[in-house]
Amino acid sequence: MRNLGAARRKKEIAEAAAAYDLLAPRYEDLLSENPVIAHSARVSLELVSHVMADREFLLEIGSGVGRETLELAERGKLLVACDPSKESLRVLRERAIRRGVGSRIETRAIPASGLREVVKEFGTHAFDGSFSSFALSYEPSLGTIPEDVWSLLRPGAPFVCSIFNRICLAELLTGAPFLVPRRGFGRLVGKVDLSVNQLAVRARAYAAKEVRDAFRRRFEVAGVWGLPAIIPPHYLHRLLSASGGLRSAWEDLDRHVNSRWPFRLLGSHTGWLFTSRP
Repeated sequence: MRNLGAARRKKEIAEAAAAYDLLAPRYEDLLSENPVIAHSARVSLELVSHVMADREFLLEIGSGVGRETLELAERGKLLVACDPSKESLRVLRERAIRRGVGSRIETRAIPASGLREVVKEFGTHAFDGSFSSFALSYEPSLGTIPEDVWSLLRPGAPFVCSIFNRICLAELLTGAPFLVPRRGFGRLVGKVDLSVNQLAVRARAYAAKEVRDAFRRRFEVAGVWGLPAIIPPHYLHRLLSASGGLRSAWEDLDRHVNSRWPFRLLGSHTGWLFTSRP
C-alpha cells in the first residue's frame, strides 16, 4: 500500500498555478501511471465532446496541458483556453502546433476567478459553450464564477464542469477516511489537500446543494454524473490496478451507472451540465 504511505506524508501547500507549473512537462505520464486518472479523463472527454458536438466557439476554464482542448480543436472547434499555470499553457501551445491545430486555440493565463478579464476582451455572450474539467475546486470558492460564465455564454448555451464532491461512496466503502484521514475526513468537511507532483494544492469539496444554489440564478441543471462514480479516487488507484482482468468490466460498469441515482451524486467528482438561462 505504498500509495497510502505517500498520501500520509505531508507536502508543502502551494498555489495551483505553481504546482501545475512543475507538473506540466510530465502531466500526460499520469494517464499511464494512474488508471483512475486515465479513466476519469476518458469519461470527461466523452461527456464534453458529446455536449459540445454542435458548438463552435468554446471557452475552457482550467485547460492544463490541453487534454481536452486539443481533441476538440481537431474536431473543428475554436477555443479560448484559460489556466493559471503558464507552463501548462506553454506545453499546450507546443502540442497544438505539433498536431496542426495551433491556429484554432488561444490561451489566457488566468484562473477561473479572473474570468471578468475574458468578458472585457471578448464581450458578453460571445461563446457557444464552456467547460471546466476538474479545475473549479482549486478556487477558494465558486464566488462570482457562475455569473461570469453566464455573462460569457449565449442564451441556452451549455456549461459542463466537474467539481470535487463532498461525499465519495467508493472512498467510504474502502475505509479511506481511516486509512488516509487527511483526505477522507478533509473531503467530508469540505477542504482537502490534493497531491500535485511534489507539492499539494488545497481544494474545496462541495455538496450537491451548494453547487445547485451557486448556479441556480443563471443556469438550469440539464445533467449530473459521477466522475468516477463507483471507482475509488485517484490516490487509491492501486485498487483498480489490482483488479486485473476485472478492470475493464469495473470501468464499463462505472460508465453504466454514473448518470443514475444515487451514484451520480456519490462520485469522487460530480460532473454537472448546466444550460444558460436567457
